[in-house]
Amino acid sequence: MVGCRCSLSGLTLAALLISPLVQARDAGQWLQGMVDASGQQSYSGSFVYERSGSFSTHHIWHRADGDGVTERMLRADGEPQEWVRRDGQIQCASSFAAVSGWRGEAPATLNPAQLQRWYALEVLGTTRVADRPVTVIAMKPRDAFRYAYELYLDDQTGMLLKSLLINERNVLLERFQFTDVQFAELTDEQLEPGASCLTLAEHPLEKRVDTSGWVPGWIPPGFVAGDPVVRTLAVNEPQVMSQAFSDGLARFTLFVEPLGDGALAEDLLAQLGPTVAVSRRLQVEGVGYLATIVGEIPPATAERIAASFPFATAEMAQ
Repeated sequence: MVGCRCSLSGLTLAALLISPLVQARDAGQWLQGMVDASGQQSYSGSFVYERSGSFSTHHIWHRADGDGVTERMLRADGEPQEWVRRDGQIQCASSFAAVSGWRGEAPATLNPAQLQRWYALEVLGTTRVADRPVTVIAMKPRDAFRYAYELYLDDQTGMLLKSLLINERNVLLERFQFTDVQFAELTDEQLEPGASCLTLAEHPLEKRVDTSGWVPGWIPPGFVAGDPVVRTLAVNEPQVMSQAFSDGLARFTLFVEPLGDGALAEDLLAQLGPTVAVSRRLQVEGVGYLATIVGEIPPATAERIAASFPFATAEMAQ
């Protein structure tokens, strides 16, 4: 239950069995198998997402073939939300909220050897998720800039079937868990978006004269920046610049948007489960902008990033 105090290893050890097969593979090998499965395995299924006592259910279709990886996600309850992305790039979305997990150009592959600089990895044992045997990998941060994870990886395919995200006080912040999953080839019709999935117009980065002023002066060690992009969700909507940062597992995204004449905005710090949002107003050559950090990182980390914005001149091309 979200909000309870849980020991990272104590959450599941009572249900885990250590087997010779599990011991034969180390945590790094399991993580590499998870990466391989994402790029090679087609599947469809349903999953539950839980944070701060709130639950939502989703359907997902994931096709991996010679043309790359195409995914479609549809929320099954509450406000309708949908997105489709190809090779990590959003093709359409019902809203920006629907793509809160959007990684932009952040690294799409995970490097287990690199991750071990920032996390201590451990194989905890085996259990079951969605009626399938899984192996559990613990990832404990070596610093205060990221959270701890438990990853439940399908024994047969290596696919991630469940994850837990836990803060420095051993409080469970987020649970992602498949309730059913099928491994089969998918048709084009299954990946076809609904009418509410709006194409995101993408503008060439060359439209921005200088992006250097928008880069925070401090980034947590191990986080790598993806390429910045400028997008609008619909015609006549203001352009929003976004740039994703990731250590291969944890991630956050920087959004910069113009405030417009007479627009009001306040500095913000908010948190829902593992997701924190920190906003700072920027005054660049007399024009107001709002820079927002959104991601699954500790609030103190997000605040330090936001406080480091250089207020040097940078401008948006008209």
